[in-house]
Amino acid sequence: MVNKKPVEITQLFGQAGQSQQISQLKSQVENLQEEIKQLRANALSLEEKNALELEIEKLTDELAVHGGIHDIAINLIDPDPTQPRQTFPQVVIQERAESLRRQGQKNPIVIIPQQDGRYKIFDGELRWRAAPLADKKTLKAVFLAKEDAQDETLVFEGQLVTSIHSQKLHDLDLASALIRLIIHKYPELKFQENEIPKFLNAFINRLIRSKNLQELALIKDADLLTQQRWLETADFKQLEEKKLVSVLLGLQLNPVSINNNIFPLLKLAEDLKDAIRSEGLDSSKARELNKLSSLALRVDETESRNIRTQATQQAIQEKLPLSQIKILVKEILLQHEALDSKAIQNKRMDKAIKAIQLINTKELGRKRIDELRQVLQEKLQEIENLS
Repeated sequence: MVNKKPVEITQLFGQAGQSQQISQLKSQVENLQEEIKQLRANALSLEEKNALELEIEKLTDELAVHGGIHDIAINLIDPDPTQPRQTFPQVVIQERAESLRRQGQKNPIVIIPQQDGRYKIFDGELRWRAAPLADKKTLKAVFLAKEDAQDETLVFEGQLVTSIHSQKLHDLDLASALIRLIIHKYPELKFQENEIPKFLNAFINRLIRSKNLQELALIKDADLLTQQRWLETADFKQLEEKKLVSVLLGLQLNPVSINNNIFPLLKLAEDLKDAIRSEGLDSSKARELNKLSSLALRVDETESRNIRTQATQQAIQEKLPLSQIKILVKEILLQHEALDSKAIQNKRMDKAIKAIQLINTKELGRKRIDELRQVLQEKLQEIENLS
């Protein structure tokens, strides 16, 4: 049996996200988190980003020393179905498999020992998915402490924080994960899950009207004490607004960006969500394709889904940039607008023909008959001229 030397979650992830539940790490980790913050803000050059990746690898190696690295059979490892990251496009898995084949496993995955002798993945599911394709039977792994792994909220927050900082999450995964984390922290919001984005939107709109939106951009990167003071004085109309904004700021996320770009993805059509998770479809492209709704196309849900799926597959297979997808969507909408216009015209024609058929000419006076004859003759002449 493997001699397990678990690594505590506080050792691994420190104060990432500035959570009050996670204790402060040594200065090396603090410096690294500051560099990650710059990376997320696109403040680093390509060379600096590469250097940071090496720094992260060195840190992982150092943390692994605390609990040791073990070779664990892949068939004993299970994914965590509740983890934030749910998007694993096949092409990405294949790329990672090729990397494992050529370069081997650079960093250990992080797993949680289970009572039945199996292990649940905390971090490293992509490597686990890719390993069989690279003919790997085992993966190098480190363990989380059992007492830390029992704290569901802390485990989930750790997964979310590390995914955000390493830019692993698709925006759709981030949206779903944020809703779950907010409910983890505030269980009373469980039955208001669909309302959470609305609370944030209401608060953002209030800041826009009062011309105080710039406050959020400044407070996002402020220290924890400054954020807490701001939360006490901000213009919250409902307690729910304060709760969810506090969670976002705790993760160093900009509530404005979450409101405008992330939470709207929760309203995407299910077929587009499937395309994101299976193909890695970009968020901006998915939002554009989502314009092909039944209401916009003036068709039923089944037909709109078929039209949207066909357009989505074309976008993926031809690797269309966003600009061309916008053109494609516009053309489809115009086609259906023309079809709809023709359908309306046909309905009007059907009604006109039926109305004429129902006329009882015996009840018409001579004047009315002459008027009807004149109109019909003119229309017949128009028809002759077209043929």
